[in-house]
Amino acid sequence: MDLWYPPDDQPPLLEWWTPLLLASATARREHVPWPIHLDEFSLQGRVQRDGRPAIWVYRHHASGEELYLDDTGRPYKFTRTPNGKSLGRFTASDIRSAVHRAGLPRHVEPVWFDEPLAPSYGFSAPQLPFGDEPAPDRERHVAHSTPEHRTVVDTTSPPRPRRRPRPGARRGHLTLIHGGRQAG
Repeated sequence: MDLWYPPDDQPPLLEWWTPLLLASATARREHVPWPIHLDEFSLQGRVQRDGRPAIWVYRHHASGEELYLDDTGRPYKFTRTPNGKSLGRFTASDIRSAVHRAGLPRHVEPVWFDEPLAPSYGFSAPQLPFGDEPAPDRERHVAHSTPEHRTVVDTTSPPRPRRRPRPGARRGHLTLIHGGRQAG
């Protein structure tokens, strides 16, 4: 394995950041809640491996942890081998695990992709900042989607947070078992 470091006297090239861009797009496609922001990483270098893809090493500023990616943006896990011929080895990984190893859940605000839309009960649309008005099509849609019956909504109490099912709880046709077989 040979190590390459970005030269200090040269401005950064886009091709140095392409693997991180591709990994960010993959994380977004796979709905990983913690986005990969390019400006929160610094390029540490590239590991040249004989007969295998080169691995780019990016360090997250806040966590201090590293993200290892090949030229296509595929993530890798580095495992140290203290008694081996080399310092360690790289094994292919999935993007969600790589984001966790890089420490992003502790330092990056999550983005939830599957948030349900707020139901429309025929109330007027909220005021937008700077006096902008909603599109006329949106107001017509809200007016036509008013339900026949009126539903009273209590807006004083906050919504209940989602709970994880307890081990062994039944949900529909599945039984969730934590740590082995369920007695019974």
